[in-house]
Amino acid sequence: MAFVTSRSQGAPRVRRGDLIEFLEALTYDARRYLISEPAFESWPEEIAEVASRAASRLRETHDFGDRETLPGLVVERVLEELRSELSDYALFALAVGAGDRLRETAKQIASAPMYGQLLVLIPEQDMTDRNFEVLDPIAAFSVALHAAADWPGIVFWTANGASAFARLESVPELMRELENGMHEGRHRRGPFPGYRGSGGFDAVLRRWASNKPSNYRRLLHLSDLHFGTSDATENQPLLDAELRDIVKSVDRVVITGDLFDTPNQNYAAMFAGFKQNITHLAGGREPISITGNHDQRMIGLFGDNYKQVALIGSTKIVVDEQCQMVFICFNSSVKGSFARGKITQSQFRQIGAEYRTLTAARPELKDFLPIVLVHHHPFSFDVPPETWVQRALNVVGLRDEAFLEMVDAKDLHRWCLDWRVKTILHGHKHKARYVEREVECGSDRMPLTSIGCGSSLGAEGSPLSYNLLEWAPDSQRWIASFFESVNGGAFREVVASVSPEFANRR
Repeated sequence: MAFVTSRSQGAPRVRRGDLIEFLEALTYDARRYLISEPAFESWPEEIAEVASRAASRLRETHDFGDRETLPGLVVERVLEELRSELSDYALFALAVGAGDRLRETAKQIASAPMYGQLLVLIPEQDMTDRNFEVLDPIAAFSVALHAAADWPGIVFWTANGASAFARLESVPELMRELENGMHEGRHRRGPFPGYRGSGGFDAVLRRWASNKPSNYRRLLHLSDLHFGTSDATENQPLLDAELRDIVKSVDRVVITGDLFDTPNQNYAAMFAGFKQNITHLAGGREPISITGNHDQRMIGLFGDNYKQVALIGSTKIVVDEQCQMVFICFNSSVKGSFARGKITQSQFRQIGAEYRTLTAARPELKDFLPIVLVHHHPFSFDVPPETWVQRALNVVGLRDEAFLEMVDAKDLHRWCLDWRVKTILHGHKHKARYVEREVECGSDRMPLTSIGCGSSLGAEGSPLSYNLLEWAPDSQRWIASFFESVNGGAFREVVASVSPEFANRR
């Protein structure tokens, strides 16, 4: 709905099953979902016909076979006619969150005297208690996701792309401003020619959004820089330019390993310069970095060489007073053959003792958010074969995961369970990923959130990647945004994921 009501955004990727369900709902049950304005009583049936034709186009689309996720160009082609119908409104509103009061407020908005200017969207069901993610979030819906800590409320947007979120108690105030803004801007065609288009609404929403305070704590998550490769050399100017804008808006930068491509003094010096630049941009706050297999093994696979790691320095536990977070740093590359990782029992004991000593000496740290930083991914997963190594292994029937996994990952799960650490940040596989799994030991269990970052300097031809992670202390939830740049293009948000409310409460 965010896409078909917007003229200013390209089409997002969409899961085929979700698109089919959406079109079938409009085709076969339009009057259940669409409430027409006076003098537009036939509107639901007209939309149903448009949705039916879109579903037919989707069934006839064979360009991408049976792929589960459809690319944007297919989505745009399928929804072109529906978008033309629905984007003709000047203003849109979507209820997000849960509760009867939210639905009642949305219905009041829908009955406001907006003279054909406003389309209100009211979900039938409340949000679930599971995390959910959106591919290529349209700007308006991204605004809603990033305001998740303030739900329930209403997100408003225009077809031109202006958007803002209002908490439930602030909705009447914003509605008054929008009603006043209705008389500004260009004329709108249609049955109410005396009223104007979205220009006035755009100004109101942008003004409202710019005045919104936030108590989020924001982390910039980088990983797998692989300094010393030609990819890193070519891509660094673009990442540096992006960081000049991003670093000043976050509270801390973390880097989860593979800082350089192989233990080499010159490559380590490149990373040191990169680190100093971030420290300068962050006003003297040094990024927290851990090491990966490439920092300690020749080309990430052979031998053990800790000289360069020792020169750049390493830490085990970092207390950040500003973020009220405790970063617990593991070295998952001390053991494990080839590119595999393993955390030794002695490391678990050493870091456990250090963490307990800190919390005993400073009881207030028990209220800080603990976060584990580790290079290898704590939950195994496969990716489509893209690099030449992955393709070669695939030809002989082997999974690259067998050579990249964290051995005995359940030991880390158990350690996190024992210390009630519910968040892990990692890198290693050059794929951004958000996972929530329940871990257990005997009768004890808890949800564990694992957030992975891709390669920030585009190693092995992958997109340049970084994660922007927002922590909402009041609702104890993460809002994670994954950004990518492909072939030197602008960084764009490719996935937004929101954890359930209070899932990370200690």
